Amino acid sequence: MAMGASASDLKALLQVSGEDGALVDALDRRADAALRALQAAAEPSPSFFEGFALQGIRVGSIHPGRILCSFTVPTRLTAGGNHLAPGAVVALVDEIGSAAAVADGHHLKVSVDMSVSFVDLAAAAPGDTLRISARALGHRGAYSGTHVLVANAATGKVVAEGRHSLFGKMKIRSNI
Repeated sequence: MAMGASASDLKALLQVSGEDGALVDALDRRADAALRALQAAAEPSPSFFEGFALQGIRVGSIHPGRILCSFTVPTRLTAGGNHLAPGAVVALVDEIGSAAAVADGHHLKVSVDMSVSFVDLAAAAPGDTLRISARALGHRGAYSGTHVLVANAATGKVVAEGRHSLFGKMKIRSNI
């Protein structure tokens, strides 16, 4: 204890006023609400790259082992503003190929090999709508293979064709 201070003096010094107590309680409630909001927003979200490269994909149909999508080529994904960049095509083959494997009822897997043939990138100019079809070629144990075809929806010209190999047995977590 401090020299010359009684226990009642110290108790009065450490006493929180009603007004200060209400402010602390309000902060506590705000922090609790913020924590609940963060937990609700903690759903798995795509990386910056996935959101940048894949924004705008529309799923037309999905069946076991098959998926059909459309995608309008944005200028942000073009090479020199002339046609869809090769890296964007690879991202489409990766993601849509993975979706075809999952659509077949199998576990989520990781890419182990991808082969992409760039048939005619000029057929994918900014503003063109692409038709992307993917199908699961088969599954053996933890290994899956998919085929992805990217074509101009208006002309039918093939932009690229890819084969995608995946491996693993990761569980899919859903809040549905």
